[in-house]
Amino acid sequence: MPVTLRQKHKKPDVKAKLAEEHFRSEMKDHGLRCTLERIAVLREIYESNSHLDADELFVKLKNKGVGISRATVYHTLDLLLKFHLVTRTDLGHKHTHYEKAYGVENHLHMVCNVCGRVLEISDSRLSSMLETLCRQNGFEPENFTLQLFGNCSCSQETSLPSKHS
Repeated sequence: MPVTLRQKHKKPDVKAKLAEEHFRSEMKDHGLRCTLERIAVLREIYESNSHLDADELFVKLKNKGVGISRATVYHTLDLLLKFHLVTRTDLGHKHTHYEKAYGVENHLHMVCNVCGRVLEISDSRLSSMLETLCRQNGFEPENFTLQLFGNCSCSQETSLPSKHS
């Protein structure tokens, strides 16, 4: 017998709870139904400490007994993007990844071309510099996500050639 959504998910942290309240409010304001499946997508992203793609989300939710379609996952991700609850990022894996955005500091992704490791770096100097650049060019930033591709220390530890060799 499948486990219900309430039993399957651990208690959300404060940011996740606020994100869920924001999502419910936006859905109501836009005249959209806030289904258990849509909430499950949001919760899965906010419970994760990694970058997830749509198929990973779909499989994780199916494995937890959530009756959801791929189409619902993709549509819900579009809504979460629209309501600024997730960000979309390209980590060089030829598909889009999503991560929580509500209450999360803007950051830089450093992606290793050799092992695929992703480091998240937050630095107030970077944020300040980007805000200055935007102000100088008459641009109003909402948020940012940056990707920097290179080789981490793993390339020094192994004999694997870099993709650029």
